[in-house]
Amino acid sequence: MSARKKPSGAAFRKKRKLKELERKAMAESLSRHLTPSRHLTPADIKQEPSDCNPESNMDIISVRVGCDEEPSTSMIKPEETNIEEEVKLPNSSSSPPQTPENVPIALDLSDPADWPDVITTSLRDMIVRKGPVRPEANFKYPKDESDRRFTPVHYIRRLPNGEEANRNWIVYSKKKNRIFCFCCKLFTTIVNSYTSEGYNDWRHIAEHLSQHEQWKCHLAAMQSWVELLKTLESKPAIDVTDWRLYKTETQHWQSVLQRFVAIIQYLGQQCLPFNGRSDTLYSDNNGHFLKLVEMFATFDNVMSDHLKKKNSLQTQQHYVGRTIQNELLSLISKELVKCILQSLKKSKYYSILLDCSPDISDVLQMTMIIRFVSIKQKEMSNVEPEVNIQERFLGFVTQASPTGAGLTQAILAELERLSIPLKDMRGQAYDHISNIKGRQSRVQQNILNLNSKAFNIPCSNHSLNLVVNDAAMLCRDVGSFLIVLQRICLFLSGIKSRCDVLTKQINKLPMKTVYQTTWSSIIDIVRTFRFQTGEIYSTLLEISEDSTFEPMSRGDAANLADELNNFKFLCSIVIWYSLLQQINNVNILQGQTPCLPDLTESLIQTQLFLEEYRSDEGFENVLKESRELALEMEIEPTFPEAIPVRSKKKKMLLSCEDQSEYTTDPEMQFKIHFFDTTLDVAIKAVQERLEQLQHHNKFFGFLYNIRKVRCLSSKDLLKYCMDLQEVLTDKSSKESDIDGIQLCKELTVLSPVVKPNMTLTEILAHALVNGGFPNLAIALRILLTLPVTVAAREQRFSKLELIKNYLRSPVSQDQHLDLAMISIENQITEEIDYGPILRDYANTKARNCMCL
Repeated sequence: MSARKKPSGAAFRKKRKLKELERKAMAESLSRHLTPSRHLTPADIKQEPSDCNPESNMDIISVRVGCDEEPSTSMIKPEETNIEEEVKLPNSSSSPPQTPENVPIALDLSDPADWPDVITTSLRDMIVRKGPVRPEANFKYPKDESDRRFTPVHYIRRLPNGEEANRNWIVYSKKKNRIFCFCCKLFTTIVNSYTSEGYNDWRHIAEHLSQHEQWKCHLAAMQSWVELLKTLESKPAIDVTDWRLYKTETQHWQSVLQRFVAIIQYLGQQCLPFNGRSDTLYSDNNGHFLKLVEMFATFDNVMSDHLKKKNSLQTQQHYVGRTIQNELLSLISKELVKCILQSLKKSKYYSILLDCSPDISDVLQMTMIIRFVSIKQKEMSNVEPEVNIQERFLGFVTQASPTGAGLTQAILAELERLSIPLKDMRGQAYDHISNIKGRQSRVQQNILNLNSKAFNIPCSNHSLNLVVNDAAMLCRDVGSFLIVLQRICLFLSGIKSRCDVLTKQINKLPMKTVYQTTWSSIIDIVRTFRFQTGEIYSTLLEISEDSTFEPMSRGDAANLADELNNFKFLCSIVIWYSLLQQINNVNILQGQTPCLPDLTESLIQTQLFLEEYRSDEGFENVLKESRELALEMEIEPTFPEAIPVRSKKKKMLLSCEDQSEYTTDPEMQFKIHFFDTTLDVAIKAVQERLEQLQHHNKFFGFLYNIRKVRCLSSKDLLKYCMDLQEVLTDKSSKESDIDGIQLCKELTVLSPVVKPNMTLTEILAHALVNGGFPNLAIALRILLTLPVTVAAREQRFSKLELIKNYLRSPVSQDQHLDLAMISIENQITEEIDYGPILRDYANTKARNCMCL
């Protein structure tokens, strides 16, 4: 009978089952290479039929006996050695005959009883990656014949000083009910009970464990275990040759990026443009960045080698284009903001300083500055810490809506984005634009509704500077006068030939805009006109009569001379010079840190001067000084005749406007519509700022001179402290920053030891030593946080004007912000360590280059 060619049904089903198991095992093996490793849960472990896999509930792997090949340690990935899944295939009668060399053996890596006598390098690496595994907490250890068992107490070693140490080298075998030494079994060739059969003398286990862990071979094995584990964790799963190439590329890119960062820091700090018309190296007009790269390559070997690789096409990625510039700009900017926010988090209390201004592309930009007290503790607790007031720039915020509600929403969104808590805000200062100081929808009131302790402090400089804008907006004659001043300045300073004629009379005429909010720019112009009006008038006449100038220039000079040859104009100069000179004398210079009592006193003195100056006697003094100027210029000291107009009934805005009758006297018209109007606006502006400052001075004023506190009675001092506690109490949560009674006691103790010339920062540093005056320290931190002057914001806008000029107008807002951060906070830029960031960035670039 011929042999059966077609298998029987039972054999066919058996063969099909084996193929399914083999296909499943291959799929699981492939999935381990494609998915990241993870710890399996009991639900992930699938039970196979008992006839195919009787040990399916164990973590096992398959190895082949007699395999001489040992994979390299560096070729093993944790993701590729998921030792918690089963990949063993059952034998089959229909499968090819297996020899002892290729018989798969199932190993449970968590049980040392399954480890072979000869452990290969790859298997040892896999076991070390897995680490010693202990039974679950509720596992019940079996007893031996002597009714003794192993207990988890032996996993802990008690030291002579009473402390406990973990014996992580002990591995318990469930199969043999014995313990093994994890490191000795893997890293020593000495045979003992802990490396061969296991130890199970539970009666003397404590003594034997103590002896074994003091054994020199055990200590050496422990060290080998630690070193191998560090190596496996630090080495990536690539070939040794690739690893060396990877390290070389990483070091190369780290060196190159350090030079790129230095170039970007230099250009950012100097507000210089990066790019030119060309983006190609060694070409004309390729910008400052590429030119500096070329200069570096001339003297620096690292940059020279990098450009040689680029030119010889050894690398396709040279990273000298605009992309790398933007990435490094963003990296530096984020690190700056991170450093500022870390300092702010330690300080807790802060104030915001905001200002709005349109840039060259007519986009409304709002600069945000954070003010806080920086405290750097010394190593010794009894040494006074270093206390500094910080005003840090956080960015420009573009606003689509200039309304009060829109600005409030933008501020809250920016604080939330930066993770700055609103509840810690203790001060807010603005530029007093109409939307911010408006009665209905003002930003400061919206913030106060959310945080009652976010006090609004008017800027000491803006409180007086905005008088010019207010007067020009409410009085047409004032606006016309300021425009004439500006036209003369621009005309005489615009062309060199005109300047040469002017320098024959005077040294120099300030070329500034009269609507700038810096007093120095306005007072310089008015002072020049006040004392050198005759010289300026002679210059304009000379230009108008000089035939070498163009007819248009001669005509403009004649028109400006006619404007200047006017007694009304001379009176306007005298009035504005007296006004600005007085304000400039009491105005606190920008950049200083004034206190509330001094600022309040300066505004009071200014108000008294303005009220006294607005009188008939003051106007007579103006006329007297103006007649002296007219006599010098040979001008008739009379006002030009006013054009008669019919009076209209209109809403009376100012107290000086009397609509009951109309006067035709030009002198009285000038007094009413120019002199009185200008002073009324100035007095009103000063009164508004003064009311707010007096309110805050009422609560914080006594802290500015702690030395004089000892002169107060206990009752008065307690009242001041309790009033401060009340104003520092949140209206909704009723939580206060300080305890008024404790603050009174602390001031009583500290005030006698305060030296006469000690500043508030020095007193705060003294109060912080050993934490003896906590309430006083909190009160001083809040006081120093209040933004009495916010003139520093103008410096930020000057940087914006340099960065976002007409050439950079198309550049994105993020790039403007990054450049501004580097330029404004250049001191922090120099102090930041970019090493860790550049290493991570260099690793990414090195991997990208190796993949090409």
